[in-house]
Amino acid sequence: MKNFFNIVLIFVLFILQLSSAAAKINMFPQPRYIPPLNFYGDSGKAYKLTDFKSDLLMAVIWSKNCGPCLEDMKYLNSFAKKTAKQGIKVILISPEKEWQTIDQRRSFLRKIGAPNLVSYLDRKGAFRDGMGIMVTPTVILVNKAGEEAGQITGAVRWDDEEVIEYMVKLKEDMLQELYQRKSAN
Repeated sequence: MKNFFNIVLIFVLFILQLSSAAAKINMFPQPRYIPPLNFYGDSGKAYKLTDFKSDLLMAVIWSKNCGPCLEDMKYLNSFAKKTAKQGIKVILISPEKEWQTIDQRRSFLRKIGAPNLVSYLDRKGAFRDGMGIMVTPTVILVNKAGEEAGQITGAVRWDDEEVIEYMVKLKEDMLQELYQRKSAN
């Protein structure tokens, strides 16, 4: 019986370790070109990541069937409210096939604590596949020049003050890097 208890304890600790794995941040040495891939708003209008003008765009690729994605949403909602005036914009992009109506998607976002986040649709996974996204949640970081500066994968406690400070500093560093590139030309 003691061996059984030890095996169960090890298994539970292993599962807890997997579920609390830290997010992975991958900042590119040089910002990358973003392919002109479409995702769609509520009216059916096509958008590209380069259509959004902000100091830092965070495009969150997510799914309503992804536990870590759902965990992120209320924190992302709070993060977006706290950082909007600092030049950081957060948008959501989810698979179109998950939603039957716009109202269903909006209701779901309200239910999970993200009523203020703007959501777009990825038709047939073309955006996700074109960007090479393999897991959700993935946050694509887009600088002011419309280039991909990096990605963050996994769940993050977005409303944590240290995370907010880190993202604001990251935005400032990206703006400084852009300024230096323009000055060098």
